[in-house]
Amino acid sequence: MHASFLLLILLLAPALVAQSVDGPVLEARLEPSISHRHTRSGRTSTPLYTLTDTIVVQVTGYVMLDGGCGSGTPLYGFQRKEGDAWVDYLPPCNVQLCCGMPSAEWVQHTVGLVPARVALPAYGKPWIPGEFRLVVLLVGDKELVGPPFTVVEP
Repeated sequence: MHASFLLLILLLAPALVAQSVDGPVLEARLEPSISHRHTRSGRTSTPLYTLTDTIVVQVTGYVMLDGGCGSGTPLYGFQRKEGDAWVDYLPPCNVQLCCGMPSAEWVQHTVGLVPARVALPAYGKPWIPGEFRLVVLLVGDKELVGPPFTVVEP
């Protein structure tokens, strides 16, 4: 019995050594998220923007980019609260240009989004006061929805 145990150890030794040298591969990923950089009085609060503000957010996730030359802009849109429901106000565009990168893995990547009145006439909807939330497209056609924010007249 002692000899068979020794033989078993000799047969398994290369596998045990190989596993301890290589070790298990651990892959850690952060949960996709959107957070606003805009705060009042140093405290986190519902972000408040005017119609002409640039909305600055931090995004974490494997994000679809617009493919523009050097832009690094995510494919994004906005939802507006109407009553108790969130309705697509400006749905995310799912068409990419072919000049730049199609996607990127971001960890608290800061990006400025400009939904000012001058940026939206082509979509037929002007930027108006109300409660909104940002929608960013992730790889795999998944939507990442951010926390609500309020837009007011300047």
